Amino acid sequence: MAKAPNRLSASQAVLRMARKQLKARDLVEACLDRIAQREGQVHAWEALDAEGARRRADRLDGRSRPVGPLHGIPLAVKDIIATQRLPTTCGSPIYRDHVVGRDAACVSQLVQAGAIVLGKSVTTEFAGAHANKTHNPHNLRHTPGGSSSGSAAAVADFMAPVGYGTQTAGSVIRPGAFNGIVAYKGTFGWADMSGVKPYAPGLDTLGFFVREANDVALVRAAYGHAAVGPPGQPPRIGFVRTPWWDMAEPDNKRNLEEAARALRAAGAKVREWKAPQEWEGLLQAQHRVMTKEATQSYARERARSSALFSPIMQGVMVEGDAVTRAQYADAGRRKRAALADLDEAWEEFDFLLAPAARGEAPSGLGYTGDPVFNRFWTLLGTPCIALPFGSGPFGLPLSVQLVGRHGEDDGLIAWAGWVESRLA
Repeated sequence: MAKAPNRLSASQAVLRMARKQLKARDLVEACLDRIAQREGQVHAWEALDAEGARRRADRLDGRSRPVGPLHGIPLAVKDIIATQRLPTTCGSPIYRDHVVGRDAACVSQLVQAGAIVLGKSVTTEFAGAHANKTHNPHNLRHTPGGSSSGSAAAVADFMAPVGYGTQTAGSVIRPGAFNGIVAYKGTFGWADMSGVKPYAPGLDTLGFFVREANDVALVRAAYGHAAVGPPGQPPRIGFVRTPWWDMAEPDNKRNLEEAARALRAAGAKVREWKAPQEWEGLLQAQHRVMTKEATQSYARERARSSALFSPIMQGVMVEGDAVTRAQYADAGRRKRAALADLDEAWEEFDFLLAPAARGEAPSGLGYTGDPVFNRFWTLLGTPCIALPFGSGPFGLPLSVQLVGRHGEDDGLIAWAGWVESRLA
């Protein structure tokens, strides 16, 4: 039986549209039908533009040829990313009903490539740690992760094939892992962040959620990046447990080790790479950069509307105030030293295999999960991809994380396709 249009990956949908086997309007309607069925349970959306999406789909269907690599693909936009027509609330009562009036650069990029903005997806407050209303579609009693909660849940629940997210600590890779979908966080600075509400500009990185590794290359094509062909030989993989391996849940440890065995059996050269002990300081370094820069990013909101901050956001401001110049500078030194360590690793490995999260999504909605296995990679600015593999004791998804060299995102994406096919 053929898949319903909303269950297609972006790559599959684009191929069907190119062959005249699917219309953009039919894909949009299938996504809207799914939203009508499930949104009352999942709560992935802050606002929808159903009529605007229909009109855009009809215009695209009327063209004689595709306008770009994402022709007709519905898009969920995280609600810290500005859109012309819909409110950008940032998950805060401070910005309720706030309409920016123009698209963020990243939204314009995908629209020009043929994407259709379906709506704004739920974010935690200012993309921080204060949870919002979204549920994990695999089990509604569990968190979808954060801060890109709505985009991850929408893609996982077949409401949209692509969803934008951002990562400052673990806000793309962790919800990707918790929801059992492919998540990509690019090299720091890979995309224009104009129109994205900043949290910590020295860390904030654009990412997105899709359903298969091919889709990552498809979205990157909208930015002018050519896909790298299939690797000619099996990869050299560094299995890095990280200094925080003891914080991973037992089932997740076994899952990572099983993934390493499966890839070795498929021909990969898998060897353990031990991160230097000095890396233990990277978590504190990332936290200091994040909180200090947050006090600067939200100085205006703090001065005018601090009573509308959640207690968690209030705490972030206090922590950021306490970070000294010397501590902020020390974080930069630790980052540079760790990047030098990674330069040595890239002499031996094509990519690193690491945990994407501590384990499966925690129960309850008030806590979005620990980003311990994401913070330091975000500080270092490396490209990262989460790929679903295995499941935990509650039957929720588990994932592996692939980490690549700065600026070599497209090569990492090609390796992700290789890994995906071997772990299927």
